[in-house]
Amino acid sequence: MTDSEDRILRDNAGEVNQTAEAIQELKIYNAMVSGIHRGKERVKRRSLFSGVSITLTVAAVVLLIFTFLQAPPEETEYAVRNVAPNKVWTDSKKFDSSHLRSKSLENALEKNLIQPVYKSVEKAGFRVEVMGTVSDGRQVYILYSVHNNSGETVIHAGFSLDFGKFEAADIGAKLEMAGSDNEIRAGQTVYFVYSNYLSLEADYPKDVKYNVILTQISEQALSSSSNKYRTGIHVPFELNTGLLNDQNRTWFAKQDMTIGGQKLKVNQVLFTPLNTYVDVEVDERNSKQIFGLINPVLIGKSGDKMIKSYYPTDITTNNSEIISDESNFTLVYKSSEYAALDTLSLKTFGIAALDKNQMKIVVDLNKKEIIDAPDGLTLDDSDKTAGAGALVFRHKVETDQAKDSFIMLLKDSYTDARGKIHTKAVGSGYFSQSLSRGSSAVEEKFVYYFGEKADELPQPLTIEIDRYWNPVMDTQSLELFSK
Repeated sequence: MTDSEDRILRDNAGEVNQTAEAIQELKIYNAMVSGIHRGKERVKRRSLFSGVSITLTVAAVVLLIFTFLQAPPEETEYAVRNVAPNKVWTDSKKFDSSHLRSKSLENALEKNLIQPVYKSVEKAGFRVEVMGTVSDGRQVYILYSVHNNSGETVIHAGFSLDFGKFEAADIGAKLEMAGSDNEIRAGQTVYFVYSNYLSLEADYPKDVKYNVILTQISEQALSSSSNKYRTGIHVPFELNTGLLNDQNRTWFAKQDMTIGGQKLKVNQVLFTPLNTYVDVEVDERNSKQIFGLINPVLIGKSGDKMIKSYYPTDITTNNSEIISDESNFTLVYKSSEYAALDTLSLKTFGIAALDKNQMKIVVDLNKKEIIDAPDGLTLDDSDKTAGAGALVFRHKVETDQAKDSFIMLLKDSYTDARGKIHTKAVGSGYFSQSLSRGSSAVEEKFVYYFGEKADELPQPLTIEIDRYWNPVMDTQSLELFSK
């Protein structure tokens, strides 16, 4: 396998996890499994490197969904403690970067930007301590520990950041471990990092609470709807989301870009000690729905010095609640070294876009055939794993066009031939992606569950598309800043 093929699969493995956070039916499941991401990712990557397809399963939702619908009832038997009111930050080594994926957090740890908190709450044999935080106004990190003195092994069943009048966005919130095991055993202390994106429009108060729900891991505990197996702990503390404002720098670009005949505008670039954010707005008059840029490169120069950043993450309506307008998205580059440069430009090799009149899939479930769909989408009749009331969609993309590909997202509802709207069923579905040795194409599969009795509905059935990988190659460059 070539280096480029290897990177394709690694990038898309990350995309699977990112997209899973945006699927409504997985929100509760993801809240539980976010903390075990690192351990499973290693196994997943080993499969990817050998050319074997990866699989994302949601079967556990059926078993666990009732377990996490309610937080444990409030109890008064707990204590809030300021562990060390005037303590400086000295615990970077406990958050080992080899176990954490976030380059932004690594920047904060290396530059000693963590604001110490050291406030804890003890309850039912557990102690949750918020140790430190850092925020650049667009992203927030909370570094905390969980000490277990209860005698029972537990895992996270939920986590959230409460600003009083509202909670931080659910979709887009992430939890990572500074270790390789998500289980918190008796007598053990495990370190975690919560992260989330923040809205430019919100006025965030300083008085917040970080909420953790811990659950025992026995089969009885995980299948029970009783709160007796779970413990909810809420740690109040002060969070300064404007902590790094005096180090941030904003360039209001307001510059237009035309790619593949479609218009976009780069509104602003924000440089912070954690990241560089590029805010992009899509022209609503375009004939195509744009889902993102293909391999956008941020290039900064100062004399003979040049910095290039590749493969940004993006903030969209699909993976974060802070963006509600499909015409807006933000590119997040993990380098924070651009602010002192003389020039800055954005180069892209095309767009992922689809004609707006193709943003649907029409199928006949009884005949198991596609009536209308974007070019390149077919059905896999040979895949028998989906079961009744489901179809397996297949999409092949040439490897040279798949390096920035993402998985297809479909609406959670569909319409029958009489115009009645139905909610898709929850099943043990999966998305998979494979690249065999010597192959010139990446093959993706996506299962959509209509429901076991959906074949009795008036056919055909229509599903609207949220996102679809259709590359429009067109290399363009835009100068954003020049001294």
